[in-house]
Amino acid sequence: MDGKVREVIYFSSGFFGYGEKGDFRQWSLAHFVPIILAVIAIILIKKYSDRIRAWKGERTFRFIYAFVMMICEMSYFWRLAYVGPGTDPDKTMMAFLPLQVCQWTLICTMFMMMSESKKLFNLSFFLTLSAGLLPILFPAVISAMGPGYYRYYQYWGEHLLPVVGMFYMMFVHKFEPKPYGILMTIGALFLLALPCVYFNGKYEDAHYLYLKHGSFAMLDFLPDSVFLTGVILTVAVLVLLSLDWLVYSIIRKRCSKTTG
Repeated sequence: MDGKVREVIYFSSGFFGYGEKGDFRQWSLAHFVPIILAVIAIILIKKYSDRIRAWKGERTFRFIYAFVMMICEMSYFWRLAYVGPGTDPDKTMMAFLPLQVCQWTLICTMFMMMSESKKLFNLSFFLTLSAGLLPILFPAVISAMGPGYYRYYQYWGEHLLPVVGMFYMMFVHKFEPKPYGILMTIGALFLLALPCVYFNGKYEDAHYLYLKHGSFAMLDFLPDSVFLTGVILTVAVLVLLSLDWLVYSIIRKRCSKTTG
């Protein structure tokens, strides 16, 4: 290239680009509408689970659903290649590796739905209802991208489709979580944390698993220490995992008494 450095031009405006800070606000209508739609979908799946189970196209539907999840995840990186990493031109793309819990929760749920794997269901159940809930409750990473931008819809699809898919397999295919799923989830999170800690230390802009203190609402109350943040988040996940199992056990017992 005659010694010239090729300039990369990003297209960061428009539907696939970035808005202004504050375009999306937590606890606003734009925050709750996707969650409400997901809850409605779960209720409808529960209500019509017998019909869905007997439907001839049920297996095809599951594969299409898994394909939509895959496209939702891949489009994050396609869009990133198109619009760039944001307002900071020096931000390294190494800060956008697929090392977040939500990404692996989606992948796990996708394969679980296609393979009808009960082991993967255990992992999907505890991941989606523990660490997977945090970005749903605190979606601060899309503060500059409200309903007028593709990233808004991709974000909610990436985080809510696995939750709905997990409940789909629970209600339609009668999958049940087992206590050993808690250990599986802890092990999976630990393995995922290893490369995250490495890349967080190697690249200043990397913020995998939100172990670094930054401008994320769910970390605002935590100390500015990677170690303490990691410990507190670990305890929080363990509490959520235990609550997941406790709530599920109570609901299952009540349902058994009702049907009995």
